[in-house]
Amino acid sequence: MSLQRTLLLLTNLQHIESVTSKASWIFSALLRGVWFDNVIACYISALPLVVLCIVGLFNKVNKITFSSFNVYYILIYTVVFAIGFADIPYFAYFFKHLNSSIFNWNEESSTTAKMIFEETSYYIYMGVFLLVVIAFGYLAFKMSKRLLNLQQENIKGKEYFIYIPTCIILAILCMLGIRGRFGYNPIKTSQAYFCNNSFLNQLGINPSFYFLRDVIESSKTHHSIDNVISEKDAISYTQKFFGLNPADEQKSPIARYIKAESPEKDMNVVVILMESMSADLLKVTENEKEITPFLNQLIKKSYYFDHFYSAGTHTNHGILATLYGLPALFDKNMMKNVTIPLCQGLPNTLQEQNYKTMFFMPHESQYDNMNAFLLENGFEEIYSQENYPPQMRKNSFGVADDFLLSYSLNKINEKAPTSSPFFATILTVSNHPPYIVPEKFENVSTKPEFQIVAFADDAIRQFFADAEKQSWFKNTIFVLLGDHGKIVGTQTYEMPLSLNHIPLIIYSPAFTDMPATISSPGGQVDVFPTIMGLLNRSYMNNTFGVDMFKTKRPYMFFSSDNALGCIDEKYFYTYNFKSKIEGLYEYSENNSDNVLSQFKQKADSMNLYSAAMFQTANYMLKHELTRVKK
Repeated sequence: MSLQRTLLLLTNLQHIESVTSKASWIFSALLRGVWFDNVIACYISALPLVVLCIVGLFNKVNKITFSSFNVYYILIYTVVFAIGFADIPYFAYFFKHLNSSIFNWNEESSTTAKMIFEETSYYIYMGVFLLVVIAFGYLAFKMSKRLLNLQQENIKGKEYFIYIPTCIILAILCMLGIRGRFGYNPIKTSQAYFCNNSFLNQLGINPSFYFLRDVIESSKTHHSIDNVISEKDAISYTQKFFGLNPADEQKSPIARYIKAESPEKDMNVVVILMESMSADLLKVTENEKEITPFLNQLIKKSYYFDHFYSAGTHTNHGILATLYGLPALFDKNMMKNVTIPLCQGLPNTLQEQNYKTMFFMPHESQYDNMNAFLLENGFEEIYSQENYPPQMRKNSFGVADDFLLSYSLNKINEKAPTSSPFFATILTVSNHPPYIVPEKFENVSTKPEFQIVAFADDAIRQFFADAEKQSWFKNTIFVLLGDHGKIVGTQTYEMPLSLNHIPLIIYSPAFTDMPATISSPGGQVDVFPTIMGLLNRSYMNNTFGVDMFKTKRPYMFFSSDNALGCIDEKYFYTYNFKSKIEGLYEYSENNSDNVLSQFKQKADSMNLYSAAMFQTANYMLKHELTRVKK
């Protein structure tokens, strides 16, 4: 497998020409490759190890046993080698590893096979593959013969005390090898990512590991809306909404160039994604006191969007929608795709415009595949649990908000003196079970779920108090919003609104027309174009977002795992994929009656609007159109 990785490196040297620390980075990539190779080796060896321990216990290890192992290893490794060598030309063409998309060629298998064998440049890989398989088979038989000669005929009674513990230790080591690490999560492809060079990040990944993970992820059943609207009709509707002419479509069905109308601003941007911060929490009082006093005071001097909704109900949805303008496709976690989707949003757009980009997360970097996804999509520096002192870890989700925000501020201060503006995103986590409530906040309420919100609010207060002392503060736009909501109080509808209704607060000392409240519907997908509008910067908008200061949406669409929602100032439409039940509710009056039959035209309009957006997004992801190629 090291031979395959070396060939992959030698055939892609052009991708590392700009790397300054070539030797050390290549070594890091190759070292990670050995790590992944070991995982595959442990997977393959698990079955033979179990069989060997059992038959050895009964003194049944013989020539047949070793011959069976030889056949097993040769067959399995032939497949592994085939994937590895096929991966080299595949990567050269697609700049990604071999993945489940090859099964899309099944209907044209004869044409595909003909194409492969007609391409003479592939012959060298085929030849090396055959030589490696032959050499491996020869060595396997030689080794088994040698081991058979060394094998003792019997295991004496006293040697069972050595044999059985040895088998147990080997089994444990094999399981650890399969997990690939001691951490909370087993190894994922994101563990190979360590720098901002895409090729070196991918070099360490074992092709077989990548292929199998992608096949498994692709085989999962996800909810879709194919029965609601066709792709063709969805794209046509979405283009009409964005004012696009289908005849102008070249690289993406919704790409449109937004030209700034005034001189651009070199302002810094700080986005704080607040864990589970439902808008309903801002209304909660305990002991006659607000549990979010700082956020409520900040709203009074900011732009506040009070009809704002998260794209989904999971953190990965919030990141993807807020930073890259893509809706949440129900139960699908697009960040965990083994083939990482390349997106177009705030990080890479601002990076291209000379911004320094950084992301701060509280947990392990590979959680939800974040490290790999973010490095591939515009972030230069990522800070995670691996960067923080071990004693600061509070629970399985990492460090608390107060430490994370303080750490982020210190790192921002290190970058701020440079001539380039910065874009920083901070993802908090304290408002997620298990709650670790500091003693100071236990008297806020008898309910831990409110105590922790008060702590999270105070951590943000302290961050702003410290940030105000910095020279960069006056030239910075602060964007605060929930990554998603949470259940707060009694829910009126089957699709709880408090799970998606979140606050959006935009504050900057540089803006003179605040405070202002914007009550038209908006969502996380709108953050990217809205911030670009505040910066007065021209950009390519290949997202589902609009500048909320310039465009008023008729509705806002969002989802939970098994349902879609669509909302305006008065009505809330829901469609459940499992039950196939639709609902239309006059939520502005907190009315629980389903009035769909009375206002069928309104329900159909909301259904079409939301379904078209979701279907178009699904089409773009499927055809890798989420980033416009230059």
